[in-house]
Amino acid sequence: MSNVMRRISFILFVLALTIYHSELSAGEVIKTQESKRGLAIIGDAWHSAAYQYTSIVKQMKNKGVETDVVYDYDVPFDGLEVYDIIVISRWGLDDLHNFKEGLFLSPEWKENQWMTSEQEEKIEEYVKNGGNLFLHHAGHAYYSEGGSIRRLAKATHEGHPPRVEIEVYPTGDMPELSKGIKPFRITDEEYRMEIDESTTVFLKSKSEKNGVANQGWVHDYGQGKVVVLVPGHDSNSLGKKSVKQLISNVIDYLNK
Repeated sequence: MSNVMRRISFILFVLALTIYHSELSAGEVIKTQESKRGLAIIGDAWHSAAYQYTSIVKQMKNKGVETDVVYDYDVPFDGLEVYDIIVISRWGLDDLHNFKEGLFLSPEWKENQWMTSEQEEKIEEYVKNGGNLFLHHAGHAYYSEGGSIRRLAKATHEGHPPRVEIEVYPTGDMPELSKGIKPFRITDEEYRMEIDESTTVFLKSKSEKNGVANQGWVHDYGQGKVVVLVPGHDSNSLGKKSVKQLISNVIDYLNK
């Protein structure tokens, strides 16, 4: 091969390499621009953040949702608009205050909420403006009566009887949220509630002792969406394959 041909071959090689790296960089930029962001507020006195992380947050990250996790009360309420999905898997009671003041399990312990009414309203505004909210298990429980979280959930929370074995089954509505789910048995909670007729219940349960209970429902709220999924009280239920599949379905639905 002549020197001229070698030079031409080298120039073509360098040019091809440059084009390849340019396309790769452009692809990486596009991927970064299209990646979703999530916020997960998890853990309380009765519900372990560790198991919620492994069952919810890890699934979000595996699906490409870059997720910030809040274990305390340091929620970025003034910057919620940057998130595509917000998960709340924490009840409304202020456990830190109750423990410090010796009020835990006292007659007054349900009177103190960790989120102020103004902060609840910021979550509501986020959803109204097009945000997506996943309220998991106790994520709508014991928040202020008539407040934004209860409005977002379109349901009240009036406690639950002792846990028993229940059969969880899809209702047939919103099949994308029950994809891959057949009726399954689990020991978990049956929430007592009043639920708004404008929401769509896609998951229910039944037990010999307590009858039928709502376990999952979904609705639009303003320009955004809200999904409430009850199963997942502890490591046993969160580790159940069917519960993990339900959580995966919710993330996919809100991640569209």
